[in-house]
Amino acid sequence: IAVQSGKKFQGRKEDKKSASAVAGTIIEGASLTFQILDKVLTELGNVSRKIAIGIDNESGGSWTAMNAYFRSGTTDVILPEFVPNNKALLYSGRKDTGPVTTGAVGALAYYMSDGNTLAVMFSVPFDYNLYSNWWDVRVYSGKRRADQKMYEDLYNGSPFKGDNGWHQKNLGYGLRMKGIMTSAGEAKLQIKISR
Repeated sequence: IAVQSGKKFQGRKEDKKSASAVAGTIIEGASLTFQILDKVLTELGNVSRKIAIGIDNESGGSWTAMNAYFRSGTTDVILPEFVPNNKALLYSGRKDTGPVTTGAVGALAYYMSDGNTLAVMFSVPFDYNLYSNWWDVRVYSGKRRADQKMYEDLYNGSPFKGDNGWHQKNLGYGLRMKGIMTSAGEAKLQIKISR
């Protein structure tokens, strides 16, 4: 069961059900599926550009949230503060409110117990005539917060296209990544970090 960050667990049956797919929570790593990410997207309501992110920590260590940086768009949730091994974090982003031409584009960072930083970049653009969905994962040496430079490093490096296909790569530091991103404006990004 997932428990929302910063909120007391109520113990009622309906709270247990709704907590299992709420952005800003931690869930069992093995339970991270597209169905869970669909529920996170549903929480965001009728927004044309949004993303549900699930990252499974099978790294053997724990992660502590640094921050999320949005180049375009925003979020209504806080990154889950602590992600133990064998748990997965849920997060979401969306375009800004109103008739604005923005997508959900940014990066997030977690400080890992091995002394390095896990960085994840996501891009769900507003204009699909010019852009596509993109994503990438990288491990930076030492402690580093997500910012414009991190976003640009990942976006301009060798990102993966949100093409509904699985991708894998070696992250260094004894870690590897497997992930998939959908191509739609209501995107799902599922990543597994493992040894």
